[in-house]
This record gives sequence, structure tokens and C-alpha cells, in this order.
Amino acid sequence: MIRQAIFLLGVVAVQSISAAGPLPKDVRTFVKNAEACEHMAGEWDSELPKSQRREITRAIKKYCAPAKQQLPLLTEKYKESPQILRMISEHAYDSVKSYTEIDAS
Repeated sequence: MIRQAIFLLGVVAVQSISAAGPLPKDVRTFVKNAEACEHMAGEWDSELPKSQRREITRAIKKYCAPAKQQLPLLTEKYKESPQILRMISEHAYDSVKSYTEIDAS
């Protein structure tokens, strides 16, 4: 429940941030993935029950993999748009940049 509330607040904030208008869809998708990646990476704990660790690991893979893939593409695509580039940069969390493929089984 708390996870969902935090995630929804992040999505609402992103949609209202850009003073120049709404963010492009690909950037909104990146921000959503990056926020969820950061959140889920913070949830992981080796002392959690195995089933919960597996669930969190799957969520990390679901959000971090696409965010990491999107980051360099969007950075290049929007290099001439400072406001958009700033939004991308603000969401280029360590959890996104350092993500490596993990086994969710």
C-alpha cells in the first residue's frame, strides 16, 4: 500500500513539473521506470522471506532494465532540450545506472 502511494505521488509530480508543457511520452515512461526502480531497489533486503525477495527482484528487473536502456537514448535524443535533459538527469539514479541483469527465480 505504501509502495503504491509513493509511486503514484511520483507519477503525479512528474506530470506537473515541466513549465514548458507536458513531458514527452518517452521521458514520462523513463521517469516512471526510474522512480519505480529506485523505490524497489531500496526495498530489497537479504533478510526478507525468499518469496518477498523474489517479488522485489522481479519488480527491480521490470523497471530498472528498461530505465537503464532508455537513459542513454533519451540523453542523446534530448541533448538540445535543457529542461527535458534536466528531468532525465534528475532521475538517472545509481539504481538505474548500475543495474545489471539478475535472476528473479
